[in-house]
Amino acid sequence: MSMRPVKPPRPLCLKRRHLVTDEDARYLRGRVEILRPGDETGAHVTGGREEVIIVLEGTATVHHGKAKVRVREGHSLFIAEGVLHNVRNEGRRWLRYVYVRSRAKGEAPQH
Repeated sequence: MSMRPVKPPRPLCLKRRHLVTDEDARYLRGRVEILRPGDETGAHVTGGREEVIIVLEGTATVHHGKAKVRVREGHSLFIAEGVLHNVRNEGRRWLRYVYVRSRAKGEAPQH
C-alpha cells in the first residue's frame, strides 16, 4: 500500500491586512481581504455587529441570509447584525475587498 502525501487545504483567505485596529478606533474594525478564485470566508454571523463590504477588485458572491447577492467592483453591501453570510469568489480574477464592522452592543472599546 503506497502512501501519498496529503495536500494541506488552502487557507480560506489568501491575505488579510488590518486597516482599522483597536489602536485606531474605539468602535470600528476593518481590514482588506484577498480571495483567490474558488475561495470563500466560510459562513458566519458577526454576532451583534453590523458590517459593510466594499469590493475593490473583482466580484464577490455573498450568501446573505437566504439571498445570494453579487457585489461588483466599486459597490458595497451592508450586513445587519445577526445575519448569516459568506463571501465567495466565484470569478476568474482575484477578489479584493474591504470590510468594516462595528463593535457588538455592550462590547467594551479596547482603549
